[in-house]
Amino acid sequence: MAESDPKSSPKASLPQDLTADRVRLLTELAAPYRSLRRFVYLAVGFSATVGAFVFFFRALAGRDLETTLPSLALQLGILAGALGLNRLENRSQQKLVRQMRQRLSSQKESPSPPKGDPLYQRRDS
Repeated sequence: MAESDPKSSPKASLPQDLTADRVRLLTELAAPYRSLRRFVYLAVGFSATVGAFVFFFRALAGRDLETTLPSLALQLGILAGALGLNRLENRSQQKLVRQMRQRLSSQKESPSPPKGDPLYQRRDS
């Protein structure tokens, strides 16, 4: 019954939530336009998927093949590029999250922040 007590559960998860929020904020500080880039990759990928769908069925119908097939190939290339860039973005995001978690864990162990690191400099100094 103590596990389902709503008063004790938020206090127990508070440090974990603060660490996750700090990691999220620090990664966004290090790469501020990552979410915008991922949105652009998603939009371009969706557009290329629709274009490839249309050109595939135009080619299947045999209509104007001398322009339809190159257009289909272009749409598939754009789709592959958007997927590749999104994958690279995901990998760099995961690497950055690991680095930030490592910094936060080392910061908890050592009370003084590393000198010369712009993420840990105080604004009033």
